[in-house]
Amino acid sequence: MAATALAAEAHAFRDEEDLQETYHANGWTDGLPIVAPTPERVEAFLAAAGLAPDVLLGEVPTREVRVTAEHAAINAVMAGCRPDYFPVVLAAVRAHLHEKANCHSTTGTLSGAVQTVVVNGPVRSQIGIECGAGCMGPGFRANASIGRALRLVIRNVCRAIPGVLDRASFSSPHRFSFCFGENEEASNWTPMHVERGFGANESTVTVHSVMTVDSAVDFTSRTPEALCDSMLATLRRNGIAGDEFLGEDTTAMLVIGPEHQRFYDRAGWSKADIRDYLFPKFTEDPGPNGRIVGIGKKEGLLIVAAGGDGMAQTYVLIPHLAIAITEPVIAPA
Repeated sequence: MAATALAAEAHAFRDEEDLQETYHANGWTDGLPIVAPTPERVEAFLAAAGLAPDVLLGEVPTREVRVTAEHAAINAVMAGCRPDYFPVVLAAVRAHLHEKANCHSTTGTLSGAVQTVVVNGPVRSQIGIECGAGCMGPGFRANASIGRALRLVIRNVCRAIPGVLDRASFSSPHRFSFCFGENEEASNWTPMHVERGFGANESTVTVHSVMTVDSAVDFTSRTPEALCDSMLATLRRNGIAGDEFLGEDTTAMLVIGPEHQRFYDRAGWSKADIRDYLFPKFTEDPGPNGRIVGIGKKEGLLIVAAGGDGMAQTYVLIPHLAIAITEPVIAPA
């Protein structure tokens, strides 16, 4: 890594309480306590990724924002990450700053869209990304701090401050952190990152901006077709509007729990089979109580295996004016 000096302004504090109160008073945190981003900690994170602090990760031209590796490191420290999480954070930040991830709209919208971070590949076990029971909730440091790090970058660097550039009417608790891994070992399904063109032994992060997190609960269906119909009903209830900016590339995500997975597995259905059944129905008349499912390509329906046993449930993630972007986790040279 090049010996480039950190660019951030240094601040002195009397003690830990003074640091915390100053960060809260200045709006530099999400309302929760932070880990002090000392120069030594920030440099350790940059070293873990093999990056100089001034490496550009992406831009938000409409806000005249440029996000560097140093920005990401500062916020990853604040979020409570470990240095070995940082390559995953970097991949999430790069994905979010992709043009078609539409940072300006998805972080400023009245609907309070959230950024979902899905991790695939060997890095899951290497750093402890939870993929099973409770994976979308609290209790897992890697999940919680990586998702929080992305949101702190969005707040502190991309300027998505409530009442300023974040115009959410209510916002969402998912905006604190929303990160989980695909349970690639739960079935013989092809992992999402492999379906998206990466190797099985590569690690990736997929960021998907989501307007609505809904649930298709179905305790009674025992066939793949009936389960798909339950998921279709949830998609139609929410609707996915077409968008000129995204064209046919709109994406939505089904996070299928193990109870539903078992019925697909027993019938020999792959992720492709689920798409083959659902996709033609997206263009059918949804009826008076349904809405259009505006996904223009089969591959726009992303399918992830995750969650724990017991609840016959699939989470349906409805997009907000952005497509899911997958970026590789780059190990330091």
